[in-house]
Amino acid sequence: MRRGFISLVLFLVGLSLFIYPTVANYINNYVYKTRVISYEKMVDNLKLEDVNEKFRRMEAYNSLLGRTTFKMNDPFVHDIKVNNEQLDFINKNEVFGTITIPKINEELPLYLGASQEKLSKGVGQIEGTSLPIGGQDTHAVLAGHRGYHGATMFRHLDRLADGDTFYVNVLGKQLVYKVIGREIINPNEVDKLNVIKGKDKVTLLTCEPYTSSKYRLLVYGERVETGQNEIERRNKSIVEVRSHETRDLFEKLAFGIVGLIVICIGLYGLLKRKN
Repeated sequence: MRRGFISLVLFLVGLSLFIYPTVANYINNYVYKTRVISYEKMVDNLKLEDVNEKFRRMEAYNSLLGRTTFKMNDPFVHDIKVNNEQLDFINKNEVFGTITIPKINEELPLYLGASQEKLSKGVGQIEGTSLPIGGQDTHAVLAGHRGYHGATMFRHLDRLADGDTFYVNVLGKQLVYKVIGREIINPNEVDKLNVIKGKDKVTLLTCEPYTSSKYRLLVYGERVETGQNEIERRNKSIVEVRSHETRDLFEKLAFGIVGLIVICIGLYGLLKRKN
């Protein structure tokens, strides 16, 4: 009986290790989407004059950034803390915006700064690059892990190709960016992240290759104008997808738990009969 019990325990441990990545991915993605939805609800309750004032100050910051050279550090080498006094009007510990990448089915919270704490919770804007609010002479660089504790995050960023789009939402302002290229660089090649005169760019950054931090994968995006009708259709589609994914998550978790219980009962009964 004791030998059978040990066999059952070893089987369950092995099964848990096997299904952990899938379960962790589902749960983490659900947590990220919950943060995104909470942020959107918070924005809906903001006063218009407060939103306009924040945009005015953020645009002033970006304008200054376009005329000044700021030191940029690689977030996967240095644990970057945001200490910029010019951004004190923004709560740096809360979600700053959201990023949606339909091609790889990612919808993630966006934070100001790219410290390890921020990158564990979502995507981080690298200090010294533009705030991702659009406008000429801006270049925001958004960093994300190539997977983190079971969550995919920027795991499949290499699947993006020229012409694919991704969306950045800050305080209700939705911006659309079209992928115009990819590049693999060394971590110290920060000149690739500089502002380009007359351009409105967002670059997505992660480690390359997967499971290694030797190089950096950059996916360059350039702003494209989109009509309000298209944005509304996209928002409606996102709501439908969220509802389906939430239902799918709980159905799979329930099925997995029931299946695990049935397996345990069956194995226990089999071992008991043998002994």
